[in-house]
Amino acid sequence: MKATRPGLTLLEALLGLTIVSLVVMGILSVYTTGQRYFMDESVLGEAMEESRYPFAWLARDVKTALGVAAVWGSYTTSADTLVLNLPSVDGNGIIIDTALLGEHVDHVIYRIFNGKLQRIYDAKEGTSGRVDSSRYLADNLVGLTFTYYDDEDAALASGFAGAVVVKAQIDVRQRGVGSRFFNQSLDSKFKLRNK
Repeated sequence: MKATRPGLTLLEALLGLTIVSLVVMGILSVYTTGQRYFMDESVLGEAMEESRYPFAWLARDVKTALGVAAVWGSYTTSADTLVLNLPSVDGNGIIIDTALLGEHVDHVIYRIFNGKLQRIYDAKEGTSGRVDSSRYLADNLVGLTFTYYDDEDAALASGFAGAVVVKAQIDVRQRGVGSRFFNQSLDSKFKLRNK
């Protein structure tokens, strides 16, 4: 009688190794897919935040504006540039006499410059308590469109100074994992409170 030795044959070992390898590859595939999904969602969230932040500034400026300015300096209100007239304030932050508002007006300009949304504040020199400033509100912009509406909610093709409502649309593009890009487009309408 021949004694058998406990252990695995080469065929059994190879079969076991193959099964373990397939299970590990499956687990790694699920893990990698989950990580990619997480990263993509993170980038998409950043794109949404990138497009929402400017709306807070736009809403505040449009709602406090006296109106849309057709032209200010080298800036002209158009489909891609917004020029607003804002009341000047004194050093205490109080609006200067409303009877003089025609003379005491600050200006805010929104435009895309080098792929970034730029907000330029131009204070009335010698009158306003505010100071001139320029800041970028968003990066990675691929589009900025303004549409102007009259008091009957009809879109204006010209004569933007008569606008009562301003609609802004911002298109942001963020790079995700690898060579994937995510586009996010948000739009909102803002009513000029002083119209």
